[in-house]
Amino acid sequence: MLSQRSDRLVTQLPNRMVVIAQRIPTAPVVSAQVWIKTGSIYEQEHNGAGLSHFLEHLLSGGSTSTRTEEQSNAILGKIGAQTNAATGLDSVRYYINTDRDHATDAIDLLSDWMQNSLITQTEYERERQVIQREFEMGAGEPNRILWKLTQDARYTAHPAKHPTIGYLDEFLTITRDEIYAFYKRMYVPNNMVFVVTGDIDPQKVTAQITKLWKDAPTGELPEIKFPVEKELAAARFVKGQADIDRPRMRMAFPGTQLAGEGDYALDLLAQVLGQGELSRLIQTVRDEAKLATSIDAYNLSFAWGEGFFGIDAVSTEAQLDDLRAAVFKEIDRLITAGITPEELARAKRKTVASVVYSSQTASATASRLVRDFLHMGDPDYLQKYAQRIQAITADEVIAAAQKHLKPERCITIHLLPQTEKPQLPKRPKDEPHDLSMRKIDLDNRRLITLHKQLEQGVDAGAATTNVEPVKMVTLENGLRLLVQRNTQLPIVSMQWYHLGGLLADEPGKEGVANAMCEMMIKGAADMDADAIARRIEDLGAQLSTNCGNSTFYVTAQSLRDDWYDVLSIMAKVILEPTFPEDEWQKMQPRLLAAIDSIDDSWHGQLRSEFRKAYFGEGYTWSQD
Repeated sequence: MLSQRSDRLVTQLPNRMVVIAQRIPTAPVVSAQVWIKTGSIYEQEHNGAGLSHFLEHLLSGGSTSTRTEEQSNAILGKIGAQTNAATGLDSVRYYINTDRDHATDAIDLLSDWMQNSLITQTEYERERQVIQREFEMGAGEPNRILWKLTQDARYTAHPAKHPTIGYLDEFLTITRDEIYAFYKRMYVPNNMVFVVTGDIDPQKVTAQITKLWKDAPTGELPEIKFPVEKELAAARFVKGQADIDRPRMRMAFPGTQLAGEGDYALDLLAQVLGQGELSRLIQTVRDEAKLATSIDAYNLSFAWGEGFFGIDAVSTEAQLDDLRAAVFKEIDRLITAGITPEELARAKRKTVASVVYSSQTASATASRLVRDFLHMGDPDYLQKYAQRIQAITADEVIAAAQKHLKPERCITIHLLPQTEKPQLPKRPKDEPHDLSMRKIDLDNRRLITLHKQLEQGVDAGAATTNVEPVKMVTLENGLRLLVQRNTQLPIVSMQWYHLGGLLADEPGKEGVANAMCEMMIKGAADMDADAIARRIEDLGAQLSTNCGNSTFYVTAQSLRDDWYDVLSIMAKVILEPTFPEDEWQKMQPRLLAAIDSIDDSWHGQLRSEFRKAYFGEGYTWSQD
């Protein structure tokens, strides 16, 4: 056993598999997940062929030496499971979400797929065709195209430059035997973390996994080295095309490694620059200069190497150069004039609140625990991260901006409306390099050592969780109130629903209901849009207004001590919206941009076409 709390066990098996079992008794559900450190950057001689992604398709529910594919599917159907898998740059994860009475079935199925998969020729051929269709769909997905352009521009020699799905011509050369050999090489216990969260007994879950994996031997993992990218010597400009109506721009500045020098400061910088209605870029570039209909900032860092600080925006082709210049002007202003104490406090509060909000379901908690352990050897890293954020000063944030957000370090990517037939990406020519190499140790031994070095603090799970039955109260005015007390997390969630939505629109004026909802939060009672945003963001809370097909609804969540303040603002938004004319002038172009982007993705286009066919020619699109 590596560590123990009253609600959680972290255990090292003899074969160095790590098992995390945490009890969350708020609902009779369980999430069982297995994560393997074998994403696309770890494919070695197969890098660029999408082998990890191909293998994920084959293992999830495939035939094993103990049961057929049909038998696995029958069990999944019997237990009412929600199951899927996903491949990223540095990991592959498989999960089964089910009710507590079938947790043992979920654990058994995952263990069987990981240990005993046969990868039959029939399944290989079938999934090969499925993934070929995925390549074709990816050629029409703007977000995928933009990400692939970013990968290729950000990295020159690192395997992260290649798409996770691979290149089609190389993918088609992968044989069934090569996939099976890779499976036996990388899917070994000392390269896996098994996590189970929900209404479970951690001791019993750990005992079951230990029994299922007791005969699985420790594997000999390959030695992997990654090139360390050189400092960007000059700005890079990249253009691509996609089936979109409005151009997108991404400005990517090479950043730092996860928890490396300046990483926390860059996270706060992203909050100040482009997260929330009061952020600099939204206030100046979007609302004042009207150079973008949407803009945001974020910091992306990795455990295996340096990521990037990104700024994404949607604009018009004629405004792209002015947009880029305006972003740099705002960065310069921030560096020169600094950030206010209010901005820094708001950024910290929102960051801390986001940590609390990230663990509201068994599935989300399981994913967070594994990610934190895989990256830092600490399943509670995110909580420590929130504490460390508090120590970051305004000077450190400004220093991070000075160091990283320089024009000569900027990679600018323009994704423009398509004028040519889309082409699948091809492997760029490999250039010889003299870069230094960074050794990557995949074996859990390193993470186990890191975990043992942690100071085990107060038992955070010692408090008793209290979940009371739902109560319904009807107020004198007829409003029905549903209330449930749940002490698992210090969060209060509030939702208000009212019949209406798209069905309330007059024929020929569809969209008015949606516009009304968008405007409700832009002024209410004695508060203007900035006052509402400032109060909500200062508390690290969230408040949104929405329109569906048959309802209007307002949702909010806050930290426990702030719920009454947030409820008061929520009530003003619902009961006393003012619909200011100046805010409507700002809102109109954003709504038009949203309409233009409805069919930008396959999913959006399919949804639109299905509803037109189902409801008839009079159908009008809704976001619900």
